[in-house]
Amino acid sequence: MNQRLTVHVSTVLAFGPIGIIWAFLPIHLRSLGASYLLIALVSLIPAIETIGLSPAWGGILDKTGRGNKILLVSLFVQGVGFSVFPFLKTPEEFVLVVSLMGIFSSSFIPVYGAMATLSNRQYGRAIGGFWTAALLGYATATLIGGILYQYESVNSLFLLGAIYGYVGTLVVLFAPRDALTVKRFLDISRGYWGLLKQRNIAILCLLSVTVLVSTSAFNSFFTVYLVDVLNGSRLTAGLAATGTTVLGVFAYRIVGPLNDKVGRKPVFILGAAGYAVYFTIIYLVTNVVVVTVLWILPIYPLVQSAAAALMSDYTSAADRGKGLGLLESAISLGGGLGPLAGGLIADASQLQAVIVFSLAIALISVTSSQVLLKEKPTVAIPDPILSGM
Repeated sequence: MNQRLTVHVSTVLAFGPIGIIWAFLPIHLRSLGASYLLIALVSLIPAIETIGLSPAWGGILDKTGRGNKILLVSLFVQGVGFSVFPFLKTPEEFVLVVSLMGIFSSSFIPVYGAMATLSNRQYGRAIGGFWTAALLGYATATLIGGILYQYESVNSLFLLGAIYGYVGTLVVLFAPRDALTVKRFLDISRGYWGLLKQRNIAILCLLSVTVLVSTSAFNSFFTVYLVDVLNGSRLTAGLAATGTTVLGVFAYRIVGPLNDKVGRKPVFILGAAGYAVYFTIIYLVTNVVVVTVLWILPIYPLVQSAAAALMSDYTSAADRGKGLGLLESAISLGGGLGPLAGGLIADASQLQAVIVFSLAIALISVTSSQVLLKEKPTVAIPDPILSGM
């Protein structure tokens, strides 16, 4: 297996199990009697871990260049975590194991993202390529998982996640020697605090938090909403999760280069505005098919690709891993606060009230992005080299 293929295959296998947790674990925990707030912890606790650990993983990559070692451990832990799932009985036990897995899976985005942008100075295209592979992992896992969950026991889902984790471990273990590593740079690093003191970076992280609060507050409970409120089937939930990831694959192939052509700020604002329109419509419409079709529309790639391209613009090669780690921390903070707020609102009222909350935050995000977000010319740096890429 050549080095480029190794990166793509390992990316697919790394993100597949995360898709299973995201799409199906909330449904399973609800069947065990979990409250919406407890279900929200499946997103919140790993998000809190990512806030602190994602920049740390990025810093380790910047310092050592050994992405292969980081990924080897992280993928193996995913396999072990899913192997433990069949023996768990209570929702609290699932939350605990997911939290332990999250310590290591928080390395995936800063490591893979840094490797992508360090090998291609067209940052939008590079980020699009990385997320295309990641969403293929989500898509394959949720498609197979949806079929298994509809017709087999939940343990078949856990077996699928374990297979992804262990096969990914083998791919990294037997990868070419220089694959999944990055060249160390001599640029002077500004450090984490030095990066956050830059106005552009601080604002980008803040805006990313608000957009993610908007989308995650409701979307973290979407499969529960589809099955329990709209009376959709588990298979429909699985197909919906697969649909959004498959469309996301194609979206990243388009919006990645689009960032390089029209600019990052217009793409970011378009994504934030897309969420405002989406939440408005699903609040007014309760048809299962219509709501499902709206949910699978690939809005998130607009926001994420633009944010990652902007962060790559704002940082030097020596700080790329740290910068993308900080961005992932901001995204995870929003992705954790959103489900927490959504769970509290849903337990106090109903899931429909969460849609109103998400809409309000989306509108704030659109306005703030227009006023505060600034484009910056790409930093002039020597062509970096990703070993084997």
